[in-house]
Amino acid sequence: MRSVHTWVFAGRPRRLRVLITICVLAALTLPLAVGAAQVDGIRADGALTAGALVALSVINVEIGRILDGGLKQSHRPHKALSAWAFAAALLLPAWWLVPIVATTYAHARWRGLRLQLWKWVGSAAYVTLAALAAQATAAAVGGSGTGGFSSGPGALLAVSSAAAVFLVVETALFHGSAYLNDADDEVWLRRILRGPSFYTTEAAVLLVGGLSAAVLALNPWLLPLLLPAYGLAQQAALNEPLQQEARTDPKTGLYRYESWRRQALAAQERCTARHRPWSVVFADIDQFKPYNDTWGHLAGDAALVAVADLLRGELRSHDLVGRFGGEEFCMFLPDTASTEAAEVAGRLRAAVEALPLPDTQAHITMSLGVVSTDSGEGELLNAVRNADKALYVAKERGRNAVHVLALEPETPAVAAPAASRRRTRSESPGRSSAA
Repeated sequence: MRSVHTWVFAGRPRRLRVLITICVLAALTLPLAVGAAQVDGIRADGALTAGALVALSVINVEIGRILDGGLKQSHRPHKALSAWAFAAALLLPAWWLVPIVATTYAHARWRGLRLQLWKWVGSAAYVTLAALAAQATAAAVGGSGTGGFSSGPGALLAVSSAAAVFLVVETALFHGSAYLNDADDEVWLRRILRGPSFYTTEAAVLLVGGLSAAVLALNPWLLPLLLPAYGLAQQAALNEPLQQEARTDPKTGLYRYESWRRQALAAQERCTARHRPWSVVFADIDQFKPYNDTWGHLAGDAALVAVADLLRGELRSHDLVGRFGGEEFCMFLPDTASTEAAEVAGRLRAAVEALPLPDTQAHITMSLGVVSTDSGEGELLNAVRNADKALYVAKERGRNAVHVLALEPETPAVAAPAASRRRTRSESPGRSSAA
C-alpha cells in the first residue's frame, strides 16, 4: 500500500514543490496584473460571458458523469476543463481566468474527479498559465484585444495559433510535474504523456473551446448546436484511459503481451515487405524471487518499474517494448540486423547491471536472448519462440548474459515457449516470480 507521505505535498521532491509553488503564485498574480491593463472594473457583459463559460463547463462535466455512470475516479483525463480556460482567454480580460478556472476545477472535483489535491491545484495553475500565453498569442496574431472575433482567415489563424501555444505551454508544465516527481507516483501521467492521443484529444478539446467562444461572441443562441461536440469530447476523454488500460500493463506502463504482439506483427510485416532486417529480444531479470524475498514485494515492483523505464529510455521511439509476464520483457526492433541487435542487448544488460534501485542497496542483473533475420524473412511467432530459447540458454550459462540465435525455420510441431512453461509453474503476469 502506498505511504500516506506520498499523497502529501510536503512529501514530494523539493524540485517539484518549487515548480508547483511558482506556477500557482504566477497563476494567481499574472492574470490580475495583465487584466488590470486591459479593462477597468467589472463589466456586466463580462460577468455574463464568464457565467456562460462556467455553465458550459458544468454541462460538460455532467455529460461526462452520465457517460461514465457517475463513477468517482482518480485517473480520468480532465481535458475538457481546458476548453473553458481557452475560451475565456479569447473572450475576456485576463483576470477573469482566475475565477473561471477555480470554479470549473472546483465543480469537477466536487463531481467526482478524485486526484490528489496538490496535483489538482497544480493542474489548474498550468491551465491558467497556458490560457494566459494563448491570450497573448491571439492578440499578437489577430491584432485585436480580448473578445475581438473578426470574420475571415485572420480569426482562424489567431485561434489556431493560440490553441497551439496553449498546448505547448500546458504540455511543458505537465511534463515538468511528471518527471520532477517520483516515478512511482507518476506512472499514469508519464504513460499518458508518451502517447499521441493525449495531444490529439487535447487539441480537439481546445478547438471546441475556441469554436464555443466564437459562437458565444457572435450568436449565443447557436450554442445548443454544439452539444453533440461536447458529448464527443467527453467520450474521447473517457475512452482514452480504457484504451490505455487494455493496451498497457498497469504496473510498468509497457505494452501487454497481446498488444505488443499485434503491433510487432504489423511492424514485422512492413519490414518483410521492404526486405529490411528485424530482431526480437527477450529479457528476464535474474534471481528475482530472492530479490523479492530479501527486499519485499514493494521493492520488487519498484525494480520492475525502474527496468521498464530504462528499457524505454534506451531504445528508439519506434521500437516496441512489452511486458511478457512476471519479470520478463519482450522487444521488437525494426530495421535492426543481428550485429546491431546484439550490441543493443549488450548495452541493455550493462545498463540494468548499473541501475540504482529505489529504497535498496542492491543491484540486479538481466539475461537476454536475441533472434534476428537480416533478410527480413521469417515469422514473428517463430522468432518469439527462438528468442525465448536464446534467453533460456543465457540463463543456463550463468545469467547476466546475452545469447544470440539466428532465426530458425518454422517446424511442424513446436513446443510452447520456455518462458510460457516457466510462467505456468510460477505466477500470472503482473506478479513477481522466480526466474
